[in-house]
Amino acid sequence: MKNLLFIGVAVIALVVSSCATASPPIVATTQTIGNPYVSAQLRPEDYTVLGRVTGTGKVTYDAGKRTYTGDTLKYGVLGDDIGSVGAVANQTTTSGYGLFKSTTSTVSTPGGSREMAIGNATYEMIEKAGALGADAVIFVTTLTEAFADAKANISTTTATVSAVAIKLK
Repeated sequence: MKNLLFIGVAVIALVVSSCATASPPIVATTQTIGNPYVSAQLRPEDYTVLGRVTGTGKVTYDAGKRTYTGDTLKYGVLGDDIGSVGAVANQTTTSGYGLFKSTTSTVSTPGGSREMAIGNATYEMIEKAGALGADAVIFVTTLTEAFADAKANISTTTATVSAVAIKLK
């Protein structure tokens, strides 16, 4: 009888403790080092280093509301991480037997919070390089961190893009 009572108390304690514990957050970190193609050999004597430039971007996705927050809708393009994001495509249509022409411009945007955060960070980094008078950036690194709250159904991605700004001679 004491064994049965002990087992019953143990089962109730397990049920109560399993209901009280929250699911732990999911955290993931990845780092990508881009190696862009340069058509000519770029030697150290061909440029002057202006300094390191860094941009950050943070985007949150609420799966329950299907909304993104933190996206600036400004994108720079560097390497394969965000591909043709930020590119403007113009499409001209003609109607009325050629009498009316209309042009529609479409900006390609990222497909998820990771790509949006990288796009925001890249844009900020390019702006900082431009403010230094840079012609280009080299040694680009991208660091992304993702945090998800399973109970709230919300995920946040933070991206940091860094590079060395250079002035060509």
